[in-house]
Amino acid sequence: MIDWPAEHRRALRRILVLLGLFFVFVQINRSAGGVLANYLGGHRGLSPTDIGTVMGAMFFASAVVQLPTGLLFDRFGAKRTLVTMGLLAVAGIVLFAVAESTWALVLGRFAIGIGHGGVITAVYLIAMGWAPPDRVAQATASLVGIAGGIGGVLATAPLELVLSEAGLTTTFLVIAAVTLALTFVIQFTVNDGPASGGPKAAPETFLQSLSGLWEVIRMPELRRIYVMGFCFTAPFMTIGGLWAGPYFTDVQGLSHERASIALLILVIALHVGTYLYGPLERFAASRKRLVLAAVALEVACLGVLAIWPTVPLLVAGPVLFVFGCVAPFFVVLASHARSFVPPQRAGRAITTINLAGLTGVFVLQTATGAAIDWVEATGGPPEDGHRIVFLLVIAALTLSALAYAGQPEKPREA
Repeated sequence: MIDWPAEHRRALRRILVLLGLFFVFVQINRSAGGVLANYLGGHRGLSPTDIGTVMGAMFFASAVVQLPTGLLFDRFGAKRTLVTMGLLAVAGIVLFAVAESTWALVLGRFAIGIGHGGVITAVYLIAMGWAPPDRVAQATASLVGIAGGIGGVLATAPLELVLSEAGLTTTFLVIAAVTLALTFVIQFTVNDGPASGGPKAAPETFLQSLSGLWEVIRMPELRRIYVMGFCFTAPFMTIGGLWAGPYFTDVQGLSHERASIALLILVIALHVGTYLYGPLERFAASRKRLVLAAVALEVACLGVLAIWPTVPLLVAGPVLFVFGCVAPFFVVLASHARSFVPPQRAGRAITTINLAGLTGVFVLQTATGAAIDWVEATGGPPEDGHRIVFLLVIAALTLSALAYAGQPEKPREA
């Protein structure tokens, strides 16, 4: 049993509460796709392709910035990097709030993606600094599950209501102001780990950092994890985070208000699952089998909807709820990767997984938006477009899981 001093436990709880408040507002931006898709289509007249591009821009930017962010985390620390990049995210939220053109909306979302692209990794690394190795995933999953769940809930029916009353500009300017205030609080109250009076290792030079990043990327032990990383967030963010709103309105016939409530339930499912993966990861005999079981359930749920997209809501709702619960297996995949790298390279390994995952979000959101546009242009019914969405996500999950199935469970003994 690893000794975990009581003062470290108390400090970690305080830090997690503060980071959790911050993450609530980060998650509003990440989870608002379903509500914003309806709002931008109805109030701004954006096409499905435009909506997919605007929503996907944030995830594309987060993907682009992952490797540089990994270097910054390992070189300058998680808190410092989180705060500095967070200021850019605030600027992006302001631009999104005042944007009057599609490309300004895209640019605003792109800046948000750069600034907040490393938030979950920062939380994971700060937890690594304060908690024993066997508690890191649980601490991270608890924060992401609870705070992310609150943010995700706020990004559904409550956001729909606020947008209808206050409009896009006022709503997101308020989000920007609160996010900025929390960023400054984090700067002055959070540390990467307990202060130590012992000697500190000399920091890597820039060339050493680049060399270490290249070594992490090239590690054969991590390649299959990176492939699975393509689907650690893309399936839910493509369906629950973007097209579930139009699916509920166009296929299930719900009003925008009732659709936002359905989205709220999906987001609750996502964060219930995130929270549960913490203890599951800690006690599971095999991280790999846990991830593969989750993927199998995702494929089964989406298979039902691909075969029968017009299934009654009393079936579609529970199927999507189960899909949401099993989708967020990031902490399990991150822990699997962390077992293959030394602590000083953990930031680079995890952000490389994020790169794969966020690239997957951009690719799937853009591709599915084009698919729905194509069905509309050819005069097909809405359910055909959503059937293609479900099939594309199933294909991505299946191919990633087939590659990941050959991943070793643990590093080979020296």
